[in-house]
Amino acid sequence: MLGRVQRTPFHSVLRADLLAGRFSAAEPLSESTLTAAYGVSRTPVREALSRLEQEGLIIRSARGYRIRSGTPDDVIEIYDVRIALEKAAAEAASARRTELQLAQLTQLHQHAAEAEEPEVARQFNSQWHEVLWAASHNSTLHETLANLVARLRVYDQEAVHRDDLADVVVEHEAILEAIRARDAEAASAAVAAHLQRTKQERLDTFARPF
Repeated sequence: MLGRVQRTPFHSVLRADLLAGRFSAAEPLSESTLTAAYGVSRTPVREALSRLEQEGLIIRSARGYRIRSGTPDDVIEIYDVRIALEKAAAEAASARRTELQLAQLTQLHQHAAEAEEPEVARQFNSQWHEVLWAASHNSTLHETLANLVARLRVYDQEAVHRDDLADVVVEHEAILEAIRARDAEAASAAVAAHLQRTKQERLDTFARPF
C-alpha cells in the first residue's frame, strides 16, 4: 500500500479505496488511523479528507469523518441532474466520438455482456459510461458526471441490488447503436430510459428489507 501512495497523490488513493468499498459505512475515518494505515503524514491525510468532504463523499462525525449515507431525496436529486447531463453527453458523443472511442464502447459492452460474474460486469459497465462521457469531448461535463456517480457509488455500498444486468445490456446496446449511427436524438432518449430505470432500482432498495 505504501508504494502505491508514494506514486499517487494521497487524495486519489483514498478516494479510490473509498469507492471500491474498502471502508464500511460505520467505520470512522480519522487522521490518526489513516496515517498509520497508509504510512503517510497527517498533512496529506487532512487535505484528502477535506477534499472528500467537499466532494460530498464523507461527512464529519464525532470521531473524525464517516462515509456519507444517501437518502431517497439524495438519489432523486443526483439522478435528476445526472440524466440531464448524460443526455447532453450522449448527444455530444454522437457528433464528436472518435472511431477509437466507438471501438472502446463496443469492446466494453461485449465484455460486460459476456462476463460471468455480476461484479465484473458492473465494472465493465462503469468503464463504459466513463468512455461515453469522454466521447462528449467536454471536460466539464465529464468531470461533473464522474463526481455525481462517485456519490451514488458511495451510497450503494450498503445496498442490495437486484440482478438487472440483462436489462443493462439491452439498454447499453440501444445507446451504443445510436452513437454509432450519430443519431443524437435517439442516443439522448436511450440514455434517459436507461437512467430512469436505474434511478427507480436504486430507490427501490430503500423500501426493500435487508
